[in-house]
Amino acid sequence: MNGNRRRRLVPAAFAGACVAAALALSSCEIHPPSFLAASARLYVEPGPGGTRVEKLSFFASLRDEDGAGDLEYLYLVHDGSELAWTLDAGNWIRRDEGQATWFGSNGLSRPDGGSLPRGEWRALAVDLAGERAEWRFTLSAPDTADRALPSLALAGQDAVILSSSYPVNAILFLDAGGNVVKTADAAVGRNPLDALFGSGLWRSGADYLAAYGLDPRSDTGYFSWKIRLPD
Repeated sequence: MNGNRRRRLVPAAFAGACVAAALALSSCEIHPPSFLAASARLYVEPGPGGTRVEKLSFFASLRDEDGAGDLEYLYLVHDGSELAWTLDAGNWIRRDEGQATWFGSNGLSRPDGGSLPRGEWRALAVDLAGERAEWRFTLSAPDTADRALPSLALAGQDAVILSSSYPVNAILFLDAGGNVVKTADAAVGRNPLDALFGSGLWRSGADYLAAYGLDPRSDTGYFSWKIRLPD
């Protein structure tokens, strides 16, 4: 062999080991989660003994190249008040909408039942490898203490009367366990139950009614006390 063109031969077994190692390293590449979008809304609902409770509804569209199942925790943090909430597979709501996967909760409230803090919040998504992503948002809802809750009253055996000071309203049909089985847009005043439900099947498919009013200017929602449907 010409000395000027000498080559260094690599054993095939060693070359194969190098390829395997490279593949192993690429398969162990870390993919942190990322926020695609998020929504936060404050709402007020009746509490025990005639009280009112503020709750936060927060949902985030999250992406992780290792799959949605790689997400382990979603934390909601308000640093100013040193309050934090932890969501995981045991208590979060997961919604798959097309290519988007949303994680969150409708029921984040203070342990003492007080008003939720306003101002800047942080959401932290953490995956199984401990990688994390952060999303900051501002809760600027007004003081809700003096805001009237919507109310419902039965009008005979087949209609309900809605009283509300909010421009957007809905009526919720609930089962015996308080689960929503149907939601229908509603107008202030008399609303036939058949029209709201779309049929007369509310008589066998629901047990209670509640109203929801939305103030779009402050993006704040208000729930009424629930009432029992006619037997």
